[in-house]
Amino acid sequence: MPERLPPNPFDSFSGENAAYKSCLNLEAFGGSWSEFSEAAIMFKFSPEVAARVLGYALIHSPKVSLAGDISSCNDNVEFLAGLSYLYVMGVIRTFRNPKGAIPMPQTSQATADNVEVLSSQLTASASNAKQLALARDNYRCILSGNVNIVNLCDDLTTINVAAGERRRNTVLAHIFGQSTADNILVGGLTGAAQRKLAWAASAADVVERFADISIVKELNQNNIHKPENTFTVSPEFHGPFDELQFSLHPVGPDTYEIHTYPSDLNAEYGLPDRVTLKDATGGKIPLPAVVYFQLHDVCAKIAHLSGAGEVVEQLFRDLEDVQVLAEDGGSHYLLSLALLSHSGAEQRLGSV
Repeated sequence: MPERLPPNPFDSFSGENAAYKSCLNLEAFGGSWSEFSEAAIMFKFSPEVAARVLGYALIHSPKVSLAGDISSCNDNVEFLAGLSYLYVMGVIRTFRNPKGAIPMPQTSQATADNVEVLSSQLTASASNAKQLALARDNYRCILSGNVNIVNLCDDLTTINVAAGERRRNTVLAHIFGQSTADNILVGGLTGAAQRKLAWAASAADVVERFADISIVKELNQNNIHKPENTFTVSPEFHGPFDELQFSLHPVGPDTYEIHTYPSDLNAEYGLPDRVTLKDATGGKIPLPAVVYFQLHDVCAKIAHLSGAGEVVEQLFRDLEDVQVLAEDGGSHYLLSLALLSHSGAEQRLGSV
């Protein structure tokens, strides 16, 4: 459930404090944007949701650049709504996207003998990703410890039933699950917001500004499948992770607390409270990047605490219900969303 922003937690003389005050002011603005006549997707997020997106982003990942962007809006609610929209559709939507998944082809097994060959071919062939992740993760789900059935039958690993391990199917999951090079559609912002926020030409721009992660350099094309962005998981955890129903919160070297939304549902999901990731290949294959899991974790918290995730889901449900878009522009925001979805959402990666 969405939660109101807490009292200002930042030092009185900090830039974050001033920016957070703007978020509190926007939250108090009211429940609608009735004074604005221009149709834009950004107004589908209420003032309260927009304020909480920015406020909780400051709390869970305070960045000087974000505080500066908020303060530069000078409490202009239209600009703040646009900035919030960019963070929802440019960052949160990168992880939570209701579009479907596309399978990856099955490949040969990764063994101690061929793991180096597969690693060297990673950028040329994404089909190696699953086998590399399996080898690194010791042919197990990193969350439950359950052992992949095929690899167990092939004698690539053993099972310890006394320790709670079970024989299960596994799939390849991605932390960043889609291309983030798609454009932030012009139709999503008002004209004034477009001019104010001209720095945001793509989702990759917003991710880099917020999280200091260069999608263009790190995850372009087949690099989306690299080991730092993939992990082995049981199928029942794949959907909830993609939907931001739980996240891995970094607490130590390759160690994470598993947070659920709502909280304290670990037992119901069958999830442990904490996991430590280990590389079974002795350093040949990198572990998932902490900064990627960290951004996913931040986005999960922002989406649930602000209510933005629910709005995104509703937008896509609305889109599915629309059979014919009005020629007079009456369904302009839905058409814009359709184009936004077409530009990048079909790149969503899924179970393999």
